[in-house]
Formats: sequence, C-alpha cells, structure tokens
Amino acid sequence: MNTSRLLRELAMADAKRLCDSEWVVPRIVQLCQCKVQQALEAYRAALAAGLDLKSLKPADCHQLFSSLVTSSVRTAQTTETLELLRDFRSHGLRVDMSIFASVVKLCTSKHFFADCIAIYDAMATEEGFSIEDRSVWSCLLFCAVESRAFQRCGFFFEKLRELGTPSQKDYWNMIRSGSLHGDWQLLVRLLKDMKDCDVQIDSVIYNTILACCVSANQIDLARTLLQEMDEAGDVSDVITYNTLIKGYAKNRDLDNCFTIYEWMNRRGIKPSQVTFGILLDACINENQVDRAAQVFETMTTEGCPMNTVLYTTLIKGFARLGKMDEAMKVFEQMKGEESVPPDLITFSILIKANCDAGRMESALELLAGALHIGLKPDEVVFNNLLAGCAKQANAELAQRLYEDMVASGIQPSNATFSILIRLYSQCKLLDEAVEMLRTEPAKHKVEVEPRLYSQLLQCCIRARQGRRAVEVYESLVEHSSPSVATHGSILGMCVKLNMFDTAADILAIAAARGEKRIGPADAGAVLEGAARKRKTACTDQCAAAMRKLGLPVDPKIVELAA
Repeated sequence: MNTSRLLRELAMADAKRLCDSEWVVPRIVQLCQCKVQQALEAYRAALAAGLDLKSLKPADCHQLFSSLVTSSVRTAQTTETLELLRDFRSHGLRVDMSIFASVVKLCTSKHFFADCIAIYDAMATEEGFSIEDRSVWSCLLFCAVESRAFQRCGFFFEKLRELGTPSQKDYWNMIRSGSLHGDWQLLVRLLKDMKDCDVQIDSVIYNTILACCVSANQIDLARTLLQEMDEAGDVSDVITYNTLIKGYAKNRDLDNCFTIYEWMNRRGIKPSQVTFGILLDACINENQVDRAAQVFETMTTEGCPMNTVLYTTLIKGFARLGKMDEAMKVFEQMKGEESVPPDLITFSILIKANCDAGRMESALELLAGALHIGLKPDEVVFNNLLAGCAKQANAELAQRLYEDMVASGIQPSNATFSILIRLYSQCKLLDEAVEMLRTEPAKHKVEVEPRLYSQLLQCCIRARQGRRAVEVYESLVEHSSPSVATHGSILGMCVKLNMFDTAADILAIAAARGEKRIGPADAGAVLEGAARKRKTACTDQCAAAMRKLGLPVDPKIVELAA
C-alpha cells in the first residue's frame, strides 16, 4: 500500500476501525518507515479512539511499540520516545528488554547521549527491570562520559563488571571520565585493575593516565609510569616523554627536564618540535638563555624543522635578559627562512625590547617590517612604542605614533592614556596631559579609570603645579569617589613638597562635595605642616574643611599659625 493511500485511510477511519488492532497496527508500522510524525499522530488517534494496548496480541504489541520507538529515535524525536515508554507502562505493560536495548544502541549511534541516560532513568524505576546485555551497559557508560555525567560512570562500570571482565573500550571510557575531571587516583586504580585482569594497555591509555598524573602534580608517580612503560615495550612514545618534560618544566625543575630528554634519546625516540619547544620555554623561564641556545643549536644540528614559535621563544629569552644583539641575530636568521615567517608576537617582543633598551630607531624599523609583510600591529605594539617615546621624552614622535595608531583603526585604552600621561610628564607638558585626558577618552568612547586622574594629579604635584593639581582633583571627584589610600597618597605628597595651599584646596573641595574617605592622620598632617609654616589662611582653610568632614581638629596646632 502506498503512503498517500495509507494517510487517506487513517484520516478517514472511524473510531471502530482505529480500535481494530488487526487493521490499525500494520498501517502504523508501515507508516513508521517513511512518515514517522504521521505514524505517531495515528497512534495517538487510535489511543484516543479507545485502542486497548493490553488487548493486542503480544507479537502485534511488540511490533507496534518497537517500530514507534526506534523510528522516533531515528528521527531525533527522543521526547516522543519517552512519552511512548510512559504510555506503555501506564497501560500496565512491560517493555521488552530487546526494545530497550535497541533504543539504547540507536541513541548511542545517533549521539543522543543525554537522551539515552534519560530513557534509562525512565525505565530503571520499573519493577523487575534488569539488564543482562553487557553491550547495553557499555553504551550507557559511553553516553555518561560523552554527556559529562561523570557521577554516573562508576555505577554503569560496576554493572559491567558484574557481567564479566570489562573490555578495553570500557576501561578506556572510565579512564576518559577520570581524566576529564582530574581523578588521577581512579586512573591508577583502573590501570592496576587492567593488569590484574590481563586487559591490553596501549600507549593511548598509558599516556592519558600519565598526563593526568602530571596535571595533578604527581610527577614522581608519572616518572614511575614512564619507567613501567619503557619496560613494557613499545607503549612509550614521544608524547609520553613530552608530557613528563612539560610536568618538570611546570615545576621549574630544569635539570629533570633534561634528564628525561636524555632518557628519550637513549631509547631511540626522536625529539619533536614540541619537545624542543618545551625545553626552550623552560630554559627561557629560568633565564638560562645560554642553555636555550644550546638546545637551539642541537635542533639545527639534528635537522629538526624550525617554526615561528621556536624562534620567537629564543628571541624572547635574549630580549628578556637585554641581549638585544643576540635577539636580533636570531631574528635575522628567522627572516632568512622563507617557510618560517615572523608573526605579530615576534615583532611585538622585539619592538618592546628595543624600546626598553632605548633603541627607538630599531623599534621603528621593526614596525615598518611588520607592516611590509602585511601584519597589522595591535594596541600592545603601539603602547610599547609610546612607552619608548616616554622613556626618551620624545613627545613629537609619540604624537605621530598615536595618530598612526588611531588612523589604523586601533582604539586606545586606559593603558595608552596612562603612557601618554607619563610621556607628557617627562616632557614637562602637563597642560597637554590635562587636555589629552579631558578630550581623547571621550572621543574614543573610553571610560576613564580613576587611577589615571590620580596618576596625572601626582605628576602635577611633583612638578609643583598646584593649580593644575587642584583642577585634576576636581575632575577626579566628578568621575569617582577617591579611596582613603588615594587621598593619603595625594595629601602625603603635598606635605612632603610643602605644597600646603594645594592640599588645603583639595581638602576644601572634598568637604564641599561631602567626600568622607579621608584619613584623619592625612588631613592632620596637612594642618600641622601649614601651621608650622605659619601659613595662617591655609591653616584656617584646612581646619574649616576638616570640621566640615567631621575630622578632629587640634586647637593647639591651629594656634601655632597665629
């Protein structure tokens, strides 16, 4: 019977026909093969018409239910699958375990992992529910791992064990579970269990357990595992050694990094780019650049292909120690290899290092080189160049670079503005610094962090520009409420430089705005300093502000200024 005719017959069927199992069941089963949604609708219509599932012949009932359930899973309608299970049980019928097994295996193959667990949970409450098929428990374990329901894995695995020795695949799923949530102790127990049960342990299993031990900082145990793997034969590989070397590198144990590297060579396992990369990085992090250079030379001698990361790592080491000539020499060697182009990180490291060393010309040449090969410098690169200008007090170059940065579509940040404040302070251009902070952040829609106002304020005080300092303080309190520590730093610097009038003005502004975050000792130091200098007006202003702020005023100190 073709599908169109089937659908017409079911649509026109009266309640009597829909309740006739011999008529309706074959049609629904046939419809399940190509029109699953319509088959489910026909099934619901039959139930609504009064079809009694308990009155069906066992063979018809099994065929109907099996077709509906498997087709609903096949078409990703797992919610319907659960509803069908509930229907069956609500009619007092037991679900055939062969149907349940088919559903579990089908869900697993379709990657409906969480749905598979949900279907199991719905079935497991049924009285007398028992799974004797090991493959079903194996699927459930796999689904638990894939859906990250790690708390379920132990139960499913124990059910597998009750039916005999789990397979290597089942052990692997448990090992994956333990590895994914860092349970190295579970992995060690599973390894012992596999040995006791004579289950084959391959390099993937060993490497996973070893990596988990390394991640948990169980380095000694990982080393013991490596020795065991070496004794077992061909189960240790370059990944095994790299993992342990990386563990020692993380612990800053450079000597043991090289010990494992030597073991590797004695075993005849050829180091990879990753191996050398870990060793280089470990040497650089310990500031042992000479040792890193030896590793680099070994790579060259052994013909290990170089890559951008390896070159950049060595450059970073030389740059960190200020060995710019050596860093640039490696860079030139890198440029000589067409297959290993420097990237933005390479240029960024070298530009910063040259700026720090006061070699602005070289830094600018590097910037031009990056642009020439099509790299787009980011904010970090420009910030480093601006910092280099600040170090040399070169405001003109800094202004050009800032304009280039903005023209390139790179948005400046609070870090950029902080560097510019430092630059203008170095160049004694505080008016420009104040104007920059007033206009530039707003132009680029950057919310100014309070620390920038504090930074500029302290620059003004150090330059003894009291009027500017008070102006910046007003901007600061408009944008935020300075902390006790910030007020302490500002007032303390004023006292140290005998700028009592500036400090008194700041206290007066704070009092007028109701700023309460001023330490009594900080305000008291201003009052006492002004009084000792016999600055009567300043002392009176300070005392009035303190009283308004609710801070104690010692009359004896005020009298000193009279």
